[in-house]
Order: sequence, then C-alpha cells, then structure tokens
Amino acid sequence: MSPFLHCYLATHRRRWGLSQPELASLLDQCSPSAVSRWEALQRAPTLSTALQLELIFGVTPQDLFPALYREAEDTVMRQAKALYETLEGKTDAKSREKLALLSLIIERAKGDTDYV
Repeated sequence: MSPFLHCYLATHRRRWGLSQPELASLLDQCSPSAVSRWEALQRAPTLSTALQLELIFGVTPQDLFPALYREAEDTVMRQAKALYETLEGKTDAKSREKLALLSLIIERAKGDTDYV
C-alpha cells in the first residue's frame, strides 16, 4: 500500500478532537456510520456534505478526499480528450468554443502527460 493517504477526513477530525458521532452531529442528516464509511472510502460523501466538511474544517473537498478527486479528474480528462478528438478539425464557431474549453480542461491536468 502506498504511504499516500487517500482520505484525510479522520486526520482532521482527530486533530480537532472530534469523535465520529460528534462530527456526524455537526452535519445535516448524518450518522456516525456514514462518517466511518467516508473515512474508509467505502462511500463518497454527497456534494452538500463535502461542502459542510469544508465549512467545518476549512479544508477543500479535494484536500480531504484526494483519491476521490483524482478519480474524478481521471474521468473528466479521459472524456475531455475523447470529445476533443471528435471535434478536432471542425471550424464552426461552436466547435471552436468547445475546443477552447476542452483545451483549458486538459491544461488543468497539472502537467500529467496521460491526458495530453
């Protein structure tokens, strides 16, 4: 197993001395078992929950759940590359706009050559 942690939720929760039940009580309609599942990456939090966690800890969902972020990034980059290849060579205004957006998306891959 890689030394890279794929979820930092437990780290931040423990840093502030919160138990899973206490964190759950701060979140809307949440149980301690849900917190446990997020910490173990057995389930992804909803967008609403991820935003609530950001408000609680002052840490972005990307930083709390880097493995989930990387998975989302991989999916978007793969799809962006495929759509780019489909539109490549088209010269109409709408296609040029789409290609410009797709180029920006691909550039955001932080220099990862898998997508380019």
